[in-house]
Amino acid sequence: MSGVSDIPPPPGGRHPDPPPPPPPNLSPPPGYAAYDNAPTSGQLSRVGGLAKAATILVAVVGATALIAAVLSAGSRDAARDYREGRISETEFLESYLVVGMLGLVQLAATIAAFVITVILMYRLAANHRALGRSGTWGPGWAIGGWFLPPLVLYVIPFLMFRELWKAADPDPRTEGDRWKQNPVGAIVPIWWVLYGLVPVALIAFQGADGMGAGGFASTTDALAETVEEQFALTLFGGAATAAAAIAFIVMIRQLATRHRQLTGES
Repeated sequence: MSGVSDIPPPPGGRHPDPPPPPPPNLSPPPGYAAYDNAPTSGQLSRVGGLAKAATILVAVVGATALIAAVLSAGSRDAARDYREGRISETEFLESYLVVGMLGLVQLAATIAAFVITVILMYRLAANHRALGRSGTWGPGWAIGGWFLPPLVLYVIPFLMFRELWKAADPDPRTEGDRWKQNPVGAIVPIWWVLYGLVPVALIAFQGADGMGAGGFASTTDALAETVEEQFALTLFGGAATAAAAIAFIVMIRQLATRHRQLTGES
């Protein structure tokens, strides 16, 4: 009979169910390091973008400080001429205009870099806490540590960066509290010396030099005196700021790399 299959029907009069689909591939992507205490990815914050922004802003700070220090040589000569009556007040102020504008750019970049750095430190500490690597300096210290004594020495931020460096160890063999025994990269204390200790020495020298300077009634006269008599300190301060900026950039890039390897951030 045409149109009728010669294949006999299965027992029971129904066709067998299709085979189940293969199980999903749950293996981690290449390069991902798994941790027994690692939370889900939704609990971790990304740090790559913040680290990049912080390094760019700090690079602006260092570059403007160094350029302003170099240009201050011309301002020193103009300050001397103004104090000796060879040029007018307007001519001196015009010669100092570029240096002053660079100072404003440096100040704005410094404030922005500080805000980004605080957020970055907070995220690093919060991620470490989510991974079970809580230490002495929790996320809140990323904010308060910059404003507590001894202030300009920035001891608490230095200690927090030390701990963040240790906790960011991507070695999967670092379990429990073993990360606390990790060594700290040399770049961390180098940054602190350049950023915390050297500026304090500069402030001390500037204060001693300022006490010995004669008083002037005019604000422009006081500016001219400072530009001329503290030229050497200005040069040294610009070079020190640039060196501290370089150290910070190296430290943040290395710390962010370690942390991203730890969390699996692409």
